[in-house]
Amino acid sequence: MKKLLLGLTVLAATFASLAHANSSSFSDRAIAERLKPVGQVCLKGDECADAVAVEDTAEVAEEAGEVSGEDLFNSKGCTACHSIDNKIVGPAFKDVAAKGASASTLAGHIKNGSVGEWGSIPMPPNNVTEDEANTLAEWVLSLN
Repeated sequence: MKKLLLGLTVLAATFASLAHANSSSFSDRAIAERLKPVGQVCLKGDECADAVAVEDTAEVAEEAGEVSGEDLFNSKGCTACHSIDNKIVGPAFKDVAAKGASASTLAGHIKNGSVGEWGSIPMPPNNVTEDEANTLAEWVLSLN
């Protein structure tokens, strides 16, 4: 009986090591294939042989004055705590607009953070420029 159990254990270990060897070599090859370089990205101002230079589209849009408050709302992390119609962690933007704060006050809260305006949960300062804070504030107030 002991010999049978020992034989089965050795047989199972052999199959397991064969399966592991085949899967790990396949996995290594598959990973290497997925990590293989497929091209080159060259940013504006870089000297690259045959690569096409790409520009930061957000930067280009901002320079052209095309970034809307809604674009900033979606790209600056506002959606983690706010929505337009419903309270999440912070108030709904339609409720903020209805409260009637001035654009400059709201922009200051967006840029520098605030606490106590809508309860005890603070809004931290946001990584926005003065212009972005003003654009966001004007957009929020337009929702009323």
